[in-house]
Amino acid sequence: MENTNIPTEQKRGNIEDLVAWQKAKELAVTAYKLAGSINLDTLIKDKLIYTALEVSYSVARSYGVKQRAKSLENLYEARECIFEFKTAMAIGVDLGAISHEQSLEIQPLVDHTDKLVSGLIQYKEDANKGKSRPKNNYRRDNDGHNHGNTPPDNFGNTIDYASSPVSNF
Repeated sequence: MENTNIPTEQKRGNIEDLVAWQKAKELAVTAYKLAGSINLDTLIKDKLIYTALEVSYSVARSYGVKQRAKSLENLYEARECIFEFKTAMAIGVDLGAISHEQSLEIQPLVDHTDKLVSGLIQYKEDANKGKSRPKNNYRRDNDGHNHGNTPPDNFGNTIDYASSPVSNF
């Protein structure tokens, strides 16, 4: 029976316990095996392997940094790589190099990994809600237009999310 009375300080820092990392690693291994078994252009094979590996690497990097903003940035990178992986898979299927059955086999793992990474993003974003923001150095006119810098987000960043490639999810 597992000892559940381990102090929290001793449980920290164990990336192997993070389910999102476990699934991302499983996706990388599966992608590597898939790429080795198909007859497809090297560029697309490399993209399948690279993006799947990068998902697990980005999740690991997000776990290893102290700053919440940097951790979130890594998780968003992981999510971007999941979408790139899905795109490479779809191209492989369209080219006939990856069978529909192979695609259906790997899809639940891709979707589960995506949900776990998205859940971590949401958790980190929610954890910061309610904290006071730094004093705003921007002003809005009565017409509602911003005439200064872009307002900071919950993490103090001044990113214009309306034009961001991650604003659609």
